[in-house]
Amino acid sequence: MALCVALLTSQVNAGIIIDYSNDGGFFASNLVAKAAVEKAAADINAVIDYNLAAITNDITVGTSAGGAVVGGKTVSFDWRYNYTNPSTGGLVDILDTAMAANEVRIFVGMRNLSGATLGQGGPTGLGLSIGTSTGGLGLGTFAEAVTSAQAADQHRRGGGPTISTIVGNLTDPLSTPFSFNVGSTVGSLWFDSDTNNDTFTDNNATLDANWHFDSTTAVAAGKSDFYSVALHETLHAIGFGTSQTWNSLITGGDDWTGANAIAAAGTGVNLIDAGGAHIASGILSTRLSDGGLQETVMSPSITIGTRKSLTALDVAFLKDLNYSIVAVPEPSSMLLIAAVACIATVRARRKKGSIALAN
Repeated sequence: MALCVALLTSQVNAGIIIDYSNDGGFFASNLVAKAAVEKAAADINAVIDYNLAAITNDITVGTSAGGAVVGGKTVSFDWRYNYTNPSTGGLVDILDTAMAANEVRIFVGMRNLSGATLGQGGPTGLGLSIGTSTGGLGLGTFAEAVTSAQAADQHRRGGGPTISTIVGNLTDPLSTPFSFNVGSTVGSLWFDSDTNNDTFTDNNATLDANWHFDSTTAVAAGKSDFYSVALHETLHAIGFGTSQTWNSLITGGDDWTGANAIAAAGTGVNLIDAGGAHIASGILSTRLSDGGLQETVMSPSITIGTRKSLTALDVAFLKDLNYSIVAVPEPSSMLLIAAVACIATVRARRKKGSIALAN
């Protein structure tokens, strides 16, 4: 059975909000790691002008033939979100889906992961409870009521990617169909807490020996950069590699059709990793921070002892996902090249992205 929580709203124009309510206390006792996650969210917020509508109506109602005035059909859709508890893997239901404008809430935690996987993340799941009624003279149809509800629904949010589409049929005699597109709202991400793969959660000394938590210092040799993984997985949680819009822009398995990334890379051919949720390995782009060359944040893996920050190509993909982007430097086609590399990958599951260590 899923746990149920209320979704706490925050300030307008907040962008990504990191939520530690499911972290098992890890970040409360490791403020350096918490700062790295917060910096990753802030760096993403700095390049996206979210333009996401507020969700004020938890229950979406549609009526036909004037509703209660002359009678007719009414359909109500009672929404809920669900996300993966980042510390336990259990499912958590959010029954009150009201959200402030421009807010996306990401739940974070630590969990034992196998092999070379450093982290995983993805966006919300969805559910609906549906009610129907007929009143007065019984004028109108349920199809008209569904159309009215779909037009009034706020969960699409008016910007960013379509994370998923929820479809079904009413239980009326005609099995009237309904369909709602849902935008970016809630997600979760988690980091590996079994870095030595002994199937036990690491103690603090082992975590410190394998993770580089401090985002303000150079990554130590032999360690995995916590900030880089946070950046990668947060992007998965807002739809990068995990949304319906993403899937709609891939053709032939690894070719990208989005105009902005094609313009930045010079081609869309072989631009996507074979797993379908990442930019292909070895593709370099210009860092936003200093204009230097770097493999993209959203390649499927990262080399131990290195750090990644956002590149122009990562941001071009976000623009293809319908996020409104603050002005950022454009990459030179001469500076965007494919590097020959031997890099291990972990294929992402549907609706979830992951990042692994490179060999």
